[in-house]
Amino acid sequence: MLQPPPSREPHVWASAAGRTYALIAAVLLATSTLLVHGWSLGDGTVLDDYWHQKCLREYGWSFSELIHSAVIDTRDLFSAWWQQKPCRWTYPRPFFILTMKAVYALCGYEPVGLHALSLLLHYASAVMVWRLCLWLTGSRFWSVIGGLIFVVYPHNVVSVAWPSSQNVVIQNALMLAALLLYLRASGLRAPVEAALAAGPPLHPSPPLRRGAFAGVLALWLLGLFTRENALMLPAILLALDGAFGGRRHAWARCGVYALFAAIAVAFLIYRGLAFEHSLPDVYMRRPADDYPEYGLWWIAKLLHYVCASIWLAPMVVGPTGRYNPWTEAPLDCLLMLAIVAAVLVGYSFAARHARGGWIWPAWILLAVLPVVPVIATPHSGYLCAAPFAIGAVLGPGARTLARRRRGRVRFWSGAAALLYLAGMSVMTLFNRWQWTGVIGAERYATEWTLVSPPTPQVTDVFYLNLPFVNVYNRIALLNRLGPWFERVRHHVLAFAPDPVMFEQRTVVEQLGAHSFALRIDGQAYFSRLMGRFLIQAFRRDGRFHAGDVVRGDKFDVRVVRADEQGVWELVFTFREPLASPQYCFYVTTPDCAAARLRFRAAPPFAAQLAEPAPATSAGDVLADIGAVRRAGERLAAGDSTAAQALFATIAAGKEPLAAAAEPALRPVLEYVARATAAPVQDLVFERRRPAPDEWRRIHAWWRAYVDDRTLAEVWLPRQDFDRLIKMREEVPHARMWAGKVIRTDLYLTGPPFPGPR
Repeated sequence: MLQPPPSREPHVWASAAGRTYALIAAVLLATSTLLVHGWSLGDGTVLDDYWHQKCLREYGWSFSELIHSAVIDTRDLFSAWWQQKPCRWTYPRPFFILTMKAVYALCGYEPVGLHALSLLLHYASAVMVWRLCLWLTGSRFWSVIGGLIFVVYPHNVVSVAWPSSQNVVIQNALMLAALLLYLRASGLRAPVEAALAAGPPLHPSPPLRRGAFAGVLALWLLGLFTRENALMLPAILLALDGAFGGRRHAWARCGVYALFAAIAVAFLIYRGLAFEHSLPDVYMRRPADDYPEYGLWWIAKLLHYVCASIWLAPMVVGPTGRYNPWTEAPLDCLLMLAIVAAVLVGYSFAARHARGGWIWPAWILLAVLPVVPVIATPHSGYLCAAPFAIGAVLGPGARTLARRRRGRVRFWSGAAALLYLAGMSVMTLFNRWQWTGVIGAERYATEWTLVSPPTPQVTDVFYLNLPFVNVYNRIALLNRLGPWFERVRHHVLAFAPDPVMFEQRTVVEQLGAHSFALRIDGQAYFSRLMGRFLIQAFRRDGRFHAGDVVRGDKFDVRVVRADEQGVWELVFTFREPLASPQYCFYVTTPDCAAARLRFRAAPPFAAQLAEPAPATSAGDVLADIGAVRRAGERLAAGDSTAAQALFATIAAGKEPLAAAAEPALRPVLEYVARATAAPVQDLVFERRRPAPDEWRRIHAWWRAYVDDRTLAEVWLPRQDFDRLIKMREEVPHARMWAGKVIRTDLYLTGPPFPGPR
């Protein structure tokens, strides 16, 4: 009977040269992992980490407490006046939380331990990918390339750097370990050198190694309780049995797969009965009597996931932001379809003689199928890294007899793999910058708040124009201010239209002792994709209309101006005076992430400053250019009274003193007016030189709302956060440069996403 040739794989480990090669490969993968992802050790706590780590510190080790640590409810984070229904994320992944809690506790409740765990697991997965590539191809060079591709796979950046997405890192390592152990348990042999390209091996199936299989089951069960995607592992193992053992071999393992199936069904029943499946609308789209549209959207989402998995494109939002991508952005869908088709055709041609070549694209498909209804996020792509890396080197690395006669195909497939390695290395660098941009954007508001933090007498903190990236701001402040801040209610009166930063002109105008108006220009509140989430995930009544009134226990809200784009003006009327010491207000503007707003307890209010203030006495007018310069220097140093003389000099109109006083006053005046969303912004910015009456109105606003404390809180610290601003700017800059090359949802440079319907 014809037998397959013996595998060359054991000789890699049997010789000193083989052991040296293995050591070199391990060191190379470790070095590349540290170079690419080692920066994450200093990332600290980011986004969901704040809530998870708070729960890990405060809750115990019981099953229910572990599960509760993975439940995120926005009502624990902030109070939203428009909220009518719960907005909750439920992740019943006990082994993931148990692992996090154990490591977090062992490391003294410092986040660096969690970052180190992700780094070690990513390295372990890279080694296992290299080992699997070596088993499949027998090529030492291409196996190392496969491991390196896994290390630099662009979507791995966030997963490795962010402890809250550690579940995919843990699960991936468990699945790869289970897969390698199953190769031993099932007796599958390495398909190297003279492996048969057509037909199964012609030898009886070896008996199942029960000890090794018990290890496979244990690893799989841990993977299931880490992340639900582990359900796909039996399908991959069945494919390996069929491809490398043949149909008879796969049939001989029918008892194994019956056991897998029984466990999977039991797990699904347990999940369905024991836990509430809760993900908010828009974050996860569900059909609602729109099945044709939903079906087309689902197909476009799947296409986007697959495209981003095998191409140099971000796995962020994509078609999620549209109701029907095929009609709203048809060229984008065709572009993704063309990319996927081209890559699959090239792969099929390169790997057509490699046994089991179809398994790795199928693995990618199985990895993304469960998350198709969910908004595309980078950590969803981590599970695609291993099959992509294996598939990339399978063409040039597989040593079949047919491959020897196809040197040209091997050359081009190898060149493609190396180009992918180079391209992904560059994109990983960009993704790292993007991630640091998110970190900078989140910390920007927190650090600005701490310039003038709430005091213990405060009971309610109110934010206006807060970017959604600061959704965990309350927990971040709690970590910095201490336990007393736990009792403070954290209100978001308006989220920024953009989730990462606020770039629009905004006005906060005090109408009375209890009320103020909030206006925005450029892009409305509750608009586009961010608005869809804030409306559909929080409200039952749909989008807002002019005249709507929402009443609450602390304040009422009236929608003054709204249209199909969103809300342009709101009026807030509070039960208590705005100047109450129990209240603390912050506004986010393009110049300041959290400027402290101090409202007046008595007239004149901002809305009453339309009448020009009385002219300043002649004694305040500066006498010479030197005095003007010194007043400007005092003002820049934080002396608000110096502005009075500059205003008086401008009002007197005596040249050249008036002309010199204006540039001495303007830098501080413009910055403070914009940073605090003052209603005089239009007068300050829209004209080179305001009219005399307008100058008097600006002066009246200054006297009513600006003092030394305002300058100390807003003007003087303005450059203290340049590092965070530079970090944050990586997010819009990446989109800006991508937009100069191509306009498509694939790179987040397409037309604006539609708002709530």
